[in-house]
Amino acid sequence: MYVLMDGVQVPVVAAETEGRTGRIEGQRARTRECKLGCVFTQTTADQDGRPVRDPASTTYVGAIEVAEEFGFRIYAEAWKRGWEWATTKIVIGDGATWIWNLADQHFPGAVQIVDLYHARQHLWEVAALLHPQDSVAQTVLDGAYENSAG
Repeated sequence: MYVLMDGVQVPVVAAETEGRTGRIEGQRARTRECKLGCVFTQTTADQDGRPVRDPASTTYVGAIEVAEEFGFRIYAEAWKRGWEWATTKIVIGDGATWIWNLADQHFPGAVQIVDLYHARQHLWEVAALLHPQDSVAQTVLDGAYENSAG
């Protein structure tokens, strides 16, 4: 069973950001983070051995709330879906601290995986540091990762 968590900034009316600081110093906040999650199962693999999500197995939760509250929301959904009976338990996230904190708190022992999009983003950052003047080497490094990931 998989649990996936992420957050996205959404624009809100001024009353929703009262007392909150903005991302730009000296400006009021204009957004709030909407935390989103899904729970799904995977019981088969394709001909190359890559996992295939079970059809119609995904359920979703989401809310504009602090991470602590969202942790209970996603945990309840996973529990309702049978988390306790899953033989393999995986939490996927973008690397944000709040996600791994919730994974540790609510899903101890689960395998924690950085999602592919963000893993590649981090790889590009490393490639740029290792080869700041060589875009070909940066691309080769990313290509090597892509080939190893399937």
